[in-house]
Amino acid sequence: KRKHLLPVCGKPIIQYLLDRIALEFAAELQKQEVIIVIVSSDEPENRDFECFASSTVKVFFGATHNIPLRHQQAAESLGLDAVLTVDGDDILCSTEGMRALYQALCSGERYVRSIGLPFGMNSMGYAAVFLKASVRAHVSEVLETGWGRIFDEQSVREISLGNDMPDQRLRFTLDYQEDYEFFAALIEALGERVQDAGLNSIVALVHQQKLYRINESIA
Repeated sequence: KRKHLLPVCGKPIIQYLLDRIALEFAAELQKQEVIIVIVSSDEPENRDFECFASSTVKVFFGATHNIPLRHQQAAESLGLDAVLTVDGDDILCSTEGMRALYQALCSGERYVRSIGLPFGMNSMGYAAVFLKASVRAHVSEVLETGWGRIFDEQSVREISLGNDMPDQRLRFTLDYQEDYEFFAALIEALGERVQDAGLNSIVALVHQQKLYRINESIA
């Protein structure tokens, strides 16, 4: 419940994700080529996300039970050419993966996703026109899980950034209490490095300190 707002070292846990994205895309944010948007459903309990709004972070509330439609609504409202989507509970999602997808979208790719990274480290993206065409036939559906099925798989460009068979013990997403304890321990162990730590150093630290044991049982 309210997992994105759980405190870790004095900050809401989603702030670490926002800070990492902001650092990776600092130059693009400065030139107003990129904006960071928290996209959530239009329900009263989600209004707390407004506290994260800033000069670089916008908050958009859209469709209640249809995530891709919500993305489309945000893209149209904010005049976006493309959307690079990162799950809000993937707190340490790979910024290297985000960068690779961003470059692919800028070069004209319609639908991209990273593969080969540990669970909770991959991201995906799509051109706004591709998103709109994909959502058109699914506007009235409930699409909260497994919604990637609405996209034409023949259109996807997969970008491999790691081992195609990553360590199955590693789980970098926030759903259960064990996940929260894992992230809290990892963020504390990273210390000041948490904002710019890369994929390899994060995974190495998890292995070195055997932090995967915390949530391995639900991986």
